[in-house]
Amino acid sequence: MSECIRCLDDATHPMGQVMDNSGLCSGCVTHMEKDVINWDDKWTALVDKCQSALLNQKGIYDCLIPLNADAEDYYIVELALKLNLKPLLVYVNNYFGTDLSWRNLHNLETYFDLDLITFNPNLPIYKEAVRTSLRKLNSIYWPYQAMKTAYPVRVAIENKIPLILWGGLQATEQVGKFSHNDMVEMSGWSRVQHDLFCIDELDFFGSGAQISGKDQYHYTYPDLQYAKGVKGVYLSNYVRWDSWKQNYHMIKHGFVPGESQYTFDQFERTGSSVFYKFHDLLRYEKHGYRKVRDHLSREIRHNRISKADAQQLYSHYKFQQIDIDPFFQWLGASSSGKRLFIDKRLTNSKKIIGSSITDISPKKFIQEGYFVNAEKVHSEYILYHKGI
Repeated sequence: MSECIRCLDDATHPMGQVMDNSGLCSGCVTHMEKDVINWDDKWTALVDKCQSALLNQKGIYDCLIPLNADAEDYYIVELALKLNLKPLLVYVNNYFGTDLSWRNLHNLETYFDLDLITFNPNLPIYKEAVRTSLRKLNSIYWPYQAMKTAYPVRVAIENKIPLILWGGLQATEQVGKFSHNDMVEMSGWSRVQHDLFCIDELDFFGSGAQISGKDQYHYTYPDLQYAKGVKGVYLSNYVRWDSWKQNYHMIKHGFVPGESQYTFDQFERTGSSVFYKFHDLLRYEKHGYRKVRDHLSREIRHNRISKADAQQLYSHYKFQQIDIDPFFQWLGASSSGKRLFIDKRLTNSKKIIGSSITDISPKKFIQEGYFVNAEKVHSEYILYHKGI
């Protein structure tokens, strides 16, 4: 079987999805662990792990939290404070932020009164890395993912912070690649396998990238002899992870959910200029599905929507058109370069390129109380760096 009998996932999932003899995908099978795990014991194990890591503490911060500028950040901070930790927040600017994402980011540091480091990579070099990623991988996210998973480790090493708190481990939560009981932690191997599309720095920069060795520094993972003193923990191994439910409650801290015509989820990656647009188009090109399908499968597993309703809702979202002009304008591509990319690289997704947006009303498919008042994005690709 190629499609799960319970959710919408099938064998095309980029992280790998396997069906068992009954027709259930590994994501659904692993999700069922949530109902039998003793989460109180898991929390005690997390407390013990934090205390053990802090025995080597030498700096002023107990832990470091990498941010995405979405609702999950708020939840991770809430858990860190519940653990009586003093976190340092780190945000890597991918230059795809909107007015809503920056508003939520700055509210986070203000509301919880925490220190925040915002790293703004060299913009021309970053754009060249994005061009390289497009040429080699038909993706725009490798450069950001590389920095987002490497820079926080360097900051932790430099500031003698022994612990990094990550949120949900996608390989477990989406496709069940690991059991929650495997207690997977951050590593260079996991980074390459799950964040960098199995392409390490040597492969990415090896040929074709017009980026000097010196300028590749922030995209590379620290040497193991330095990084091994930092422990990276995925909180979804210790807390009964329910993304929507957790994120929904972050409104109490001032998080502002966003409207979207590309998903019913008002919280995940809210405010990104590309996550549900050009990045999603490339996902459809390579794997034949859109991010909203992951959201629907997640909600099926949490029993908030039936598979039949999820299939019907996905049929509305699947062919929602995406205007790709803003991304190519941001990248500084010529009109001929854009046309060449469309002709050569977007052979499967041409039907969703455009500016025609269908008004989708997901409320009739999902349980009452799921949706809250949300705001629209008014400004995309906000240039925020080096005093600007």
